[in-house]
Amino acid sequence: MSQFEDRHLDFVLKHYKEGAFDTKKAIERFKTAQGIGSPQRRRLHPAAFAVPAAAALLLGVFLFMGHDSRKWTEITASSSHQIAVLPDGTEVTLASGASISYRMKDTREVRMDGKVFFDVARDETRPFEIDADGAFVKVLGTEFMVDASGDAAAKVYVEDGKVFFAKNPDSEGVVLTKGMGASIVEGADAPVLDETPDINSIAWQRGSFIFENTPLKDVLQCLSEYYHVSFVANDLSKRLSGEFGTDDLDLIIELIESALDVTIVCK
Repeated sequence: MSQFEDRHLDFVLKHYKEGAFDTKKAIERFKTAQGIGSPQRRRLHPAAFAVPAAAALLLGVFLFMGHDSRKWTEITASSSHQIAVLPDGTEVTLASGASISYRMKDTREVRMDGKVFFDVARDETRPFEIDADGAFVKVLGTEFMVDASGDAAAKVYVEDGKVFFAKNPDSEGVVLTKGMGASIVEGADAPVLDETPDINSIAWQRGSFIFENTPLKDVLQCLSEYYHVSFVANDLSKRLSGEFGTDDLDLIIELIESALDVTIVCK
């Protein structure tokens, strides 16, 4: 069996959960579908699972040093994601079309538009403050995403650490910790906590989707929103657990069909 086939079967075994899918059936279905043991076309896929965003996407990485801390410096991502390392060591990943302006003095200040993931270098003497389209975020050091690209004024999802999220520095806000999310709807005075934070809201930065006993309907909705393609399946009663690299949609669909014994088509 080839290394590629091994990795597919490893996925089925690694991500098996009772009630999620039948491992033996998934393996047998996969073997049948792949024609294991007979000549076949090999699909080249160097890193299908949990691909780090900086490696999976050919991103530009820029270092900004020796700038005038009194002036604003601007960074704009063009048609692809872009990573930038700020003078304080903070790493930011900008989604396509996003932009930030920053200056580093007594307080580290950032203005932004679009969708940006921040990995803030900890500095207890200089808070890190973000102004994002009518929303305010303040941190000392953590990993989180700010999304000011949708209908809401801004959304925040915290991957690690703690942030303060409010409409402005003087308004009522919420403290978000690891795994929490919140949003400020346009016209609202304070953010509202997400009842079910979406861990895949940062799939674009992480380079992978993560599902934990997730209904197939929700899985397909997540993929539809990410790839802008609508999917339907012949059995939506199944649930899925596993991690999938974002760089190969065909492979994701193939694995889900094999694991859950379903058929998925574009509608």
